[in-house]
Amino acid sequence: MALLDLIFAARPLLHLPVWSIFLVSLHYHHELSGKSWSFTDFGIVAMLSLLASSAYYINQLYDFESDKLNGKVAFLERGYVTKNGLVVATIATAVVGLAGSICFGATIVAIALQLLLLALMYSVPPVRLKDRPLAGLFANAYGYGFLIPFSVMPEINVDNAGLLGWDNPFYFFCAVGAVYVMTTLSDIRGDAATGKCTVAVVFGRTRCYLLAVMLLGGGCWFGWSSEHFLLAAIAGISLGTTVIAIFARSERFDLFATKLPILLLTILAGWWYPFYLLFMVALIAGTRLYYKRRFGMIYPRLA
Repeated sequence: MALLDLIFAARPLLHLPVWSIFLVSLHYHHELSGKSWSFTDFGIVAMLSLLASSAYYINQLYDFESDKLNGKVAFLERGYVTKNGLVVATIATAVVGLAGSICFGATIVAIALQLLLLALMYSVPPVRLKDRPLAGLFANAYGYGFLIPFSVMPEINVDNAGLLGWDNPFYFFCAVGAVYVMTTLSDIRGDAATGKCTVAVVFGRTRCYLLAVMLLGGGCWFGWSSEHFLLAAIAGISLGTTVIAIFARSERFDLFATKLPILLLTILAGWWYPFYLLFMVALIAGTRLYYKRRFGMIYPRLA
């Protein structure tokens, strides 16, 4: 059971943005390049997931107190994992992920190094970008929204530099930034009580809503101007729910507005890659079973 606890402490469902952004970007890249899914793509996704796991382990080590106040599932508090265990898991996933990136060329190594550095800077003092509102926002938008789309191109050179070709890093930069801003709202009480300076704590709810609306508006523009109307629609629907959240002032609706763009993007990725949809169904079922038996709670839920 200890190994299973450590696996779920890596928050597999929080890897959804990594997987879905990668697959949607991969689809558009393959449309332009004429390539198809390969084992290299699978290897890059696995490497990205290892680095994401490392980031989530680090975050739990340094957010222990605020996670308790925010009602997060506390693996450490309940003794299901230990601090030493998380440290070992952090180092192991970071080392294996970084070593694996070497197999895919210089571009992927550069991306892996940046992701690992961002993970450390985001959670670890004295830099701790999470407590620097705009820097924390940029770190998430750049890491998930800019670097992940570029990872579909193991090598960038004169011949293929135009194959992204549709502004997807800018689209995802805006979309991820908006989701990040909305995510900080659900943690505002615990973060404020422990002296953290997140976007929500510093700017307040109303300004966070407006910032998310602006970022999603940018996402709509990038998707529409690139004539990728499905992506524009996802940003547009998400923008609509965020506007409703301004007036609803409901924590449950805030959570729904936060999760909806990720859900829509995952469905889109699953439409193009059905094996991903089957994997997600199995993962959600397994996660629900684990959390029900281990914590006596229903997770995940949309709101």
